[in-house]
Amino acid sequence: MEQIAASPLFWPLFGFFLLKMGILLFINLRLSLMKPCNGVFKKAISIIICARNESDNLQKFLPDILNQDYPEFEVVVVNDRSSDGTEDILRAFELKHSNLKVTLIQENNKFNFNKKFALTIGIKAASNDHILLTDADCKPISNQWLKNMVAPFEKGKFIVVGYGGYLKEAGFVNKMIRAETHLIAQQYFGLGLLNIPYMAVGRNMAYNKNLFFKNKGFSSHQHLNSGDDDLFMNENATRGNTAFVFDSNSFTSSISKNTWRDYLEQKRRHLTTGIRYKPSTQFFLFFATLINLTFYLFSFFCLFFYSVNLAAVVALLLVFLTSMVVSFKGLKTTNSLDLLPWIFISDIFILLFHPFALCYNYLQSGSLWKNY
Repeated sequence: MEQIAASPLFWPLFGFFLLKMGILLFINLRLSLMKPCNGVFKKAISIIICARNESDNLQKFLPDILNQDYPEFEVVVVNDRSSDGTEDILRAFELKHSNLKVTLIQENNKFNFNKKFALTIGIKAASNDHILLTDADCKPISNQWLKNMVAPFEKGKFIVVGYGGYLKEAGFVNKMIRAETHLIAQQYFGLGLLNIPYMAVGRNMAYNKNLFFKNKGFSSHQHLNSGDDDLFMNENATRGNTAFVFDSNSFTSSISKNTWRDYLEQKRRHLTTGIRYKPSTQFFLFFATLINLTFYLFSFFCLFFYSVNLAAVVALLLVFLTSMVVSFKGLKTTNSLDLLPWIFISDIFILLFHPFALCYNYLQSGSLWKNY
């Protein structure tokens, strides 16, 4: 042990290890430690879904949304220039569900259509002051989803952030997407619970309609194809007006991409919004990424030196085990315990994949979203 401690590589390795463990235990662990929200909110809610060529997904998932156990709510579906059978599907649902409201957007060359435009139309069409957002390819985990997601409104909150996962499917891509999604959620939930709210996912978040219009909606970033969730959070979320909800009845599951190309296309769009975050948020995210990158690079570097290779192995093993312990309860809550060993792998993979996605984004910066 004295020989290892005498190596000039040991103390930097030990320092990076402590910083990495600090992130795991001080930030990431908070998601797993969250308790269910006990409040009850009884005012009417508007659920908003933007759909473009989503006939199959609407058939699968819209019934789960329309049949939520809640006293009074409406579902506003914005049919955004669909060319498949979406319109017919929605007409059939309207005949059976009086709480379904359909808004149509038709093709017009004068407008730059994107999801933010469709969302704005949906929010304007909403009859109620409190809105809950999700996507056409999302499945609420239970009929208690709506009740749980809006509960913090009773305590005077204006924004509610929920967990949006992905459905379990076969294949390596699905595992990596789901593991990465959980890791990212650990970070933005953890920081949010430390009173640094900066991000949400549009497939499961709620806010006050008056807040949206008072702060001019998406006007400052309307020209961007992404950011309807995290950029909105960056501009409007504060320590006092935002709540986070995470329990077995409050999350949604979506259909994930199934090819690396589609995954890369999705990720590169999402990464473009980070440069528009508040400087303080950007600094922390950069610092956290730097800690992760430095720890893994230095640990693997130390494996090649006899004097500290055992210490490097121990450090990596402890981080691996701690990652699983930190993630266990959260993954159990979302029925995703199959991802337990993949959390550590995804943590390393992100450090390689995100820079590649950013470079790809600059090469493809002129392309538009094809879907939501």
